[in-house]
Amino acid sequence: MSKYNMVLMILNRSYEKDYVTFLKQNGIAHMTEMLGHGTASKSILDYLGIENNEKIIIQTVVAAGKVDALFGGLVSRMGINLPGTGVAMSIPMESIGGTWSMKYLTEGQETQEAEDVKMKEAKYSLITVITEKGCSDMVMDAAREVGARGGTVVHAKGTGREEDAKFFGVSISPEKEMIYIATRKSERAEIMRAIMEKAGPQTDAKAVVFSLPVEDIAGLTALMEEPKSEA
Repeated sequence: MSKYNMVLMILNRSYEKDYVTFLKQNGIAHMTEMLGHGTASKSILDYLGIENNEKIIIQTVVAAGKVDALFGGLVSRMGINLPGTGVAMSIPMESIGGTWSMKYLTEGQETQEAEDVKMKEAKYSLITVITEKGCSDMVMDAAREVGARGGTVVHAKGTGREEDAKFFGVSISPEKEMIYIATRKSERAEIMRAIMEKAGPQTDAKAVVFSLPVEDIAGLTALMEEPKSEA
């Protein structure tokens, strides 16, 4: 069976059309777009050269054998590493549900068999937080205290049954915010712990936190720079 990755791009909204065109030119026919907004502190925004904090999130599926070339184009052709542009992440997928789903998600892409694709070590993580509406600042304050540089918030809505409105005795609102935080794998556990301690089920945020492995990352220079060792 062929191996596929989910590619997630978080971009300055003004670049939406250019990146959609780029993806289509690279044989990617199907993608999902969502609106969000950044949570980075002003100092980080200034460092990245970002003034407009509105984000577009593009999600698509890419055959693993195409990821390196795609990310090379994101850097050399689209300039995603330039300040104020965005970040792209490649996340390995475990399975796709049936032939129809695979054909739809990967239409037009040439694939490689899994044994021909070299597995990569995931050096980065994508922390995903589901929290009550209006509580993203509480989550990000906790994350920043232990080194997180910023995140992206997407407004969402829960679809649980009415009788599931309480989970472990905690009231759950159907209106949610999802927060994506890209980080080094070495920093993941501390950030997740801080969020659960200061914005977990005992707080108004009632945050639920999980992480996904990121095999490739492009953009967000502040994240990609390795920490400098102390003299």
